[in-house]
Amino acid sequence: MLQKPRRKRTGTLCLDASFPNPNKFMQLSEENAFKAMRGTWQPVANAVDLPKGKVIGYKLLETELVVARFDDGALLAADVACPHKGARLSAGCIRDGELMCAYHGWRFDASGACQSIPSLVAPNPDKLALSHLHSYPVKERYGYIWVKLDASSPHELPEVPEFEDPRWTYKMGPPMVFGSGWRREVENYLDMTHFAFAHASTLGKCADPKIPEMDIQVHPDGFQMDAPFPALTTPHEQPGKLQSAHHRMQRCFLPNFTTIRQSFTDGDERVLVHIPSPNTQESCTVFWSVAISPDFRGPPPDSQIEFAIRVLDEDRQMCELQIPREVPINPARGGWGVLVTPGDTLANTFQKTLRQWLTGRTPQ
Repeated sequence: MLQKPRRKRTGTLCLDASFPNPNKFMQLSEENAFKAMRGTWQPVANAVDLPKGKVIGYKLLETELVVARFDDGALLAADVACPHKGARLSAGCIRDGELMCAYHGWRFDASGACQSIPSLVAPNPDKLALSHLHSYPVKERYGYIWVKLDASSPHELPEVPEFEDPRWTYKMGPPMVFGSGWRREVENYLDMTHFAFAHASTLGKCADPKIPEMDIQVHPDGFQMDAPFPALTTPHEQPGKLQSAHHRMQRCFLPNFTTIRQSFTDGDERVLVHIPSPNTQESCTVFWSVAISPDFRGPPPDSQIEFAIRVLDEDRQMCELQIPREVPINPARGGWGVLVTPGDTLANTFQKTLRQWLTGRTPQ
């Protein structure tokens, strides 16, 4: 019988006994990180923004893509350059059920196969075969369009039952571009010490700057934190529902799929997700949504989305203020990032578990 890994408790941080010593990690690079993430599903659009007959462009992990939904609902994600003259197919359109290049009218079906070369009366079959687009796995789930650049990877999306439960109200937020790296956004989303400052006029109106005790557990696919929202017991003003005391369970599925379950004192709940989809090494697009429990006693769903947009834009400003634009992939001694406080425990957990995840996917 296989034995479960032994666990040890260090304060409130619960780690596997087999968890590697971070000082023994190999030196990693941004190229290592992006190569590993090519094997993960990443969002490229809200599904509602890609109706039938729509064609868009998206840069994922420095790779320019064309993403299209055909008239029958079939999806295509492929390298953006037309194999003829390299024109961006994202400037094309769906014509008679096929993706047509805007430059010379070459057409492709949902599998990426070239179906028509208008300048040739009878295209050579070999030329058509050589013109097949380099396509990638693509699917729709949780209201997003997802692409995986490495088809050989077994990575699957985490299960979030509330997002597909018809009893819950599920709302999509508009994607927001951050002029910072994706790890900056993950750390920001995990951080509970900035509420009283970065969100002083919104989420943090009644927040306590002192961090509450956190219980952190590491899992094979990420980690989980349980803690109360740091709400003041005697706030200077009466908090709204979304700013009031509640319990938070933050779950990070490596590398960048992070949920927060909010459990309020009256029994209401919300489950939020943030996925900072990496565009370049110094920019990302944050895709997010929220599931609201039945008969929620608080602001209506549309108002909650409006409030969340304000909060996320405040987070964007804070992420873009930081130097460098991305959290360094390798830990440093005696320099930036060493002045940590107890409130940084969750960010440090993310850094350590991410390095473990990357090391396991990087050739030695």
